[in-house]
Amino acid sequence: MSFRHINELPLGEKIFRIELASDDDTHVTLSLSGWSETNPETVLAEGSLRLPMADVPSLRIALNRALRALALVADVAEPIPDRDVLRELFPGHGAPWVPQHEEELLRRFHGSETIARIAARFGRTPDSVRTKLRELGHDPRRPEYCPPDGCLSWSRYVSPALVGAVDEPGQD
Repeated sequence: MSFRHINELPLGEKIFRIELASDDDTHVTLSLSGWSETNPETVLAEGSLRLPMADVPSLRIALNRALRALALVADVAEPIPDRDVLRELFPGHGAPWVPQHEEELLRRFHGSETIARIAARFGRTPDSVRTKLRELGHDPRRPEYCPPDGCLSWSRYVSPALVGAVDEPGQD
């Protein structure tokens, strides 16, 4: 069974065309092209990708993640997706951080790995990785900085009220 699906998206004066085509049930070709409406000869984007039909779901997730990351970097406003979409794009979304993941997060962060790559590794959004780094006492913009009491300090896990506050001399 063959099919061809074309979607043209006019965005301002730019037009993008996404075409999906298949001559059989085993492979699909994804083609992308873009041009300016005022100057159609100037190509803004073009390319194609041929892949097995079985890999389409994985590609869809990968493209969604990549475009979402690009939107964050390019500061493009977009509607916030619902929780199900976030869980599909970021499998770790909403899951609690466990100490082993925190240790791995800090190891990768201090190893100069990018926030985007760390987020992809844990299946989380870049914002959740930045938030966790701040909770751990780090500045996401400065990997060289460590909190005074260490990266994974005990004080972060236990409040003085739980351990029992130490009485200071002179207090009764």
